[in-house]
Amino acid sequence: MHGKRLFNEYEGAFVENYIAQQLISHFHQPLFYWRSKGGKAELDFLCDFEGRICPLEVKAGINPKSKSLQSYDLQFNPTSLARTNLLNLKKDGKIYNLPLYAISLFSALIAKSNS
Repeated sequence: MHGKRLFNEYEGAFVENYIAQQLISHFHQPLFYWRSKGGKAELDFLCDFEGRICPLEVKAGINPKSKSLQSYDLQFNPTSLARTNLLNLKKDGKIYNLPLYAISLFSALIAKSNS
C-alpha cells in the first residue's frame, strides 16, 4: 500500500518476528527478552541452551554496534553473546555474529564455545 516506506519503517519489527519464528521452530522453547533497570538497554531474546542463558540481539541491517549487548555483558558476564544481522558469520571475542539465515546454528555455536 505504501510501497518501500512500509518496509523501511517496520524492518526491525519484521526481522525480530522472523527470528522469533525461527527460534520457536528450531529450539521449541518459550521466548524471553531483557531490559535494564531504567530501560536504556534491551535485548530481543534470551535463550536457554542446556541451562545456560544466551543473549541474542537482532539487527535489521549491517550495523554491528551492540550497546545493549555490551550492557548485558557488563552486568551478567555470560560466556558468550550473540547478535544476528546481515553480516557474515564471525566471532569477535565472545560475540558471535550470525547471519539472519543461520539462526538455526545458534545453539550449536554456543555449545561449541563451551568446549
